[in-house]
Amino acid sequence: MDIADTRKCNLWNLEKLAVFLEIDAAALKDYYQEILDDAAFLAAVNERMQAIRKEHGFTKGIFKSDRVDSADWFAFERILIYVLLRHFKPETCLETGVYYGGNTVFMLAALHRNCHGRLISIDLPDSTIRQEAGKVSHARHPLVGDSEFYAPTMSPGFIVPDYLKAHWEFVEGDSLVEIPKQTALFDFYMHDSDHSMDFLSAEIAAVLPRLTPSAILVIDDIDWSNAFYAFCVERRVSPVLFTDNGKDNLRVRTGLVKLDHPRNAVSAVTGR
Repeated sequence: MDIADTRKCNLWNLEKLAVFLEIDAAALKDYYQEILDDAAFLAAVNERMQAIRKEHGFTKGIFKSDRVDSADWFAFERILIYVLLRHFKPETCLETGVYYGGNTVFMLAALHRNCHGRLISIDLPDSTIRQEAGKVSHARHPLVGDSEFYAPTMSPGFIVPDYLKAHWEFVEGDSLVEIPKQTALFDFYMHDSDHSMDFLSAEIAAVLPRLTPSAILVIDDIDWSNAFYAFCVERRVSPVLFTDNGKDNLRVRTGLVKLDHPRNAVSAVTGR
């Protein structure tokens, strides 16, 4: 797909989000246009991409090119979380699974625009994950392959420019260990760590007591296991699902739940 088709997919997904949230789609589309027009953001991301390629020879994924000319080159999930954080303006956000910082940089860009909020990100460096791969909680999902291998000299979030780090706290560790240590309540939870059935189920169970009653949960790669669907059935919450924007064809990739969504209480929908 070309970038024009990607943009159409993003707009369709935002219209779907607006219906789910029962809000005007125009407001969400304005936030989308905002990140598309943010020349400083794109320049800073391109500067980091060029530095990583030069200093570490890293050319996987988005780093195959030394620059991108639009935020549309990233997966829809990144547009989604930017728009959500701009609209709801959360106090405290939790992210698990950072890798190069694709989700992180869009979340921080939204908090930077909000002039408010904090993002806590939890992840282990690739070298630690590979070294301790025998431990169940450190194993990668088999669908990942070697796509997330990177040099020990690099740290998670290596695409994040310095100007966005004021709202960021990075915690190096296993999310199943680190989440119970958190004392804050989170308004927003973004999962992009291990998507396996057992791990994701355990991570959601760990984070639920630390979410506010109106919290939003966004789960990536929901087609990699049944964990997200099992959570929705067991918790009796009604999700909305989004396709990717052509980056990975149109697979149904991302799931979203809002804990206080009115549809959660409709017996015909959730069985409550």
